[in-house]
Amino acid sequence: MRRWSWVSTFVLVMLLAAATTADTAGNEVIGFYRVEQVTDLGSQVRVTLHIRLTNNSASELSITQVALRDLGQPGKPAASAAWARLGPREATSVDNQFVISRAEYGRWSRGGRPALRVTFQNSQGRTLMRIVSLLPLSPRRAQ
Repeated sequence: MRRWSWVSTFVLVMLLAAATTADTAGNEVIGFYRVEQVTDLGSQVRVTLHIRLTNNSASELSITQVALRDLGQPGKPAASAAWARLGPREATSVDNQFVISRAEYGRWSRGGRPALRVTFQNSQGRTLMRIVSLLPLSPRRAQ
């Protein structure tokens, strides 16, 4: 049987460290959405979204801005809003209105998912920006 060398051990440790880092890097924030209301504005649509963002990291994050990306109008976020601090694994929800292109809303209706540009500060004080593809929340139950 072949013996492990220090080089083999080092390579194994580095691969495990890279796999662990890759699992969380870029996934600090995860998000969910539900369309609450839709208003036809002609070539545009006003949507009220219930958005739930979760801190998927083991440290506190300060979410400073979110902007809904409208693929129908590249480079121009539909709207933005300020958020709050989230402790490790904490979540927050908000209902927010956005005006988006009819084409973007049609994309969602065909199974596409909205995406948010989320800007936040991590526990080291670094400002980071991530694109978060929102996952659908289950519809609200009638009360």
